[in-house]
Amino acid sequence: MKIAIVGFGPRGLAALEKLSVQVVQGNSPIEVDIFDPHATPAAGPNFSPTEPDVCLLNLPIRDVDLPQSPNKNVPPFGQWVQKIEANDEVYVPRSVLGTYFTERFQALMANLPDDLTVTLRPLRVERAVRHDDLWQLAAEGSYFGPYDHLLLSLGQPKTDLDDQADRWREHANSQGLDFTAAYPGKALIQSASGWADREVAIRGLGLSSLDVIRMLTLGLGGQFVDGRYVASGREPSVIVPFSLDGRAPAPKPASRDIDALFDPTDDETKSFEAALRAAVAGQGDEGLAGIFDALKPVVSRILSETGAAEDDTAIDGWLAMEVEKPGQQETRGTVEAIEGNLKEAEGACPPSVGFTVGQVWRKWQASLRAIFDGQQTNAATAKSLIAFDEGLKRYSYGAPVDNLRQLLILIDTGLVTPLAAEDPSIELSDDGWRLEADRGAVTASVMIDSVLPPPVIDKVSEPVIQGLVEDGTLMPIYDGAGAHCMPDGAVIDENGHQVVGLSIIGRLTNGSTIADDSIHDCFGDVTERWARGVTLSGKQHASKLSPKYAAAMGWLQKKTARKAGCF
Repeated sequence: MKIAIVGFGPRGLAALEKLSVQVVQGNSPIEVDIFDPHATPAAGPNFSPTEPDVCLLNLPIRDVDLPQSPNKNVPPFGQWVQKIEANDEVYVPRSVLGTYFTERFQALMANLPDDLTVTLRPLRVERAVRHDDLWQLAAEGSYFGPYDHLLLSLGQPKTDLDDQADRWREHANSQGLDFTAAYPGKALIQSASGWADREVAIRGLGLSSLDVIRMLTLGLGGQFVDGRYVASGREPSVIVPFSLDGRAPAPKPASRDIDALFDPTDDETKSFEAALRAAVAGQGDEGLAGIFDALKPVVSRILSETGAAEDDTAIDGWLAMEVEKPGQQETRGTVEAIEGNLKEAEGACPPSVGFTVGQVWRKWQASLRAIFDGQQTNAATAKSLIAFDEGLKRYSYGAPVDNLRQLLILIDTGLVTPLAAEDPSIELSDDGWRLEADRGAVTASVMIDSVLPPPVIDKVSEPVIQGLVEDGTLMPIYDGAGAHCMPDGAVIDENGHQVVGLSIIGRLTNGSTIADDSIHDCFGDVTERWARGVTLSGKQHASKLSPKYAAAMGWLQKKTARKAGCF
């Protein structure tokens, strides 16, 4: 059986590991071709070992809980990382986790089962075409295949810019201005070395913007010493991160002991799981209301135990507003909100309803993914759950406490000026982007886009995905969502039929899946379901070899040999 894996970051690594286990368990021999143009297979661009150390994980070491490698010589991450950092409260650079993934992949390749052959092809796939039940790929002028199965595992593929970003890119091109992405960080720092004394705006005020701010300060040689910032002289004159509400993400609890205050009990988790199972079988907000019925007693208990004054009415009101407009409950200014959230995270004051809801939801992420992803959910319920989960990321995907403390220092010095800005209040001029800030108007000649495009399958401009969308093979599960697929990643086409030999995993399946942006999701159950399903189909396929199958093989091989006109 021949399989192609297109895209090979952490999720691709997880899929290959699960496949190796299936082969060891006596399934048919398998040949795998891996296609990924990035220089760091298994880590991908987001966790590249070459990324700057100022870009940190948003999880402390103690919370990075990845399944054991099938190679028993590879230690768990928590044990492996001790050679770099012994304190498991530390948030290590993303490059450290990427180095671990790279070593884990190398160990797998050095100890492959006898019946598994893997070839790494550092190429970008541009087209995938099916003939009968076989697939052929075009990649940088060459053709590969035929393959019995194709797995699409692209993490964050190229996506069409939204209207605002597209308009601003055209403006930058016409005026000779800088409009650039937040990542890769190494490239951003290199560009920023020429931005000394220039005004720089950052589109977005989430976790990525905190990375960007660190790259524009620490990455350019600045230091934090005894609670103050010591500039290198290479920084921009001002950094203006902005968003619709102008608020930064909340910090995670500052220590293991504080974090434990938000632990649900086993019975509370079982109640949530039961409510979630009922929700995915129900309709829209009725299902969400059932989940709230399981969530509210947990929040109420934690608030009571930590000395908070909020009652059940306050919890009901907060949740109702969260459904209507996430984040609207926050009425404090940016600095005041950061200071208040830091006190909650450090245990200096009782937690608020929102902070508590967010931490409890974070601890239920594994259950949420396992139940939601494990079955087909109707669109109305999926939309409600995903919207709620996305809104709570300002808490559940929170930043390290130190990052926000450093942000306050930079705001105090005047180097950083966060603000709320809607598009109409941002004027385009020959000199750049004019934003109204507390210190007066700022005209930025550099715009950094730190907003991650949403996983909308029909907005993806990556050629291999775009082609499959255009021919009706890939379609959104509902408008504005990711691809329609089964719990094992098998693709459902525009006619509602399963596409033979094609699977997709990752954030591009959002809507069929939930909470896809976590590193833990990369090693979730879908990769094991996929590996079992594809090896089972391989057995069935091998037992049905026929003249028609052989003819299809010959047809594709001739096309490959000719190359010209293959597609």
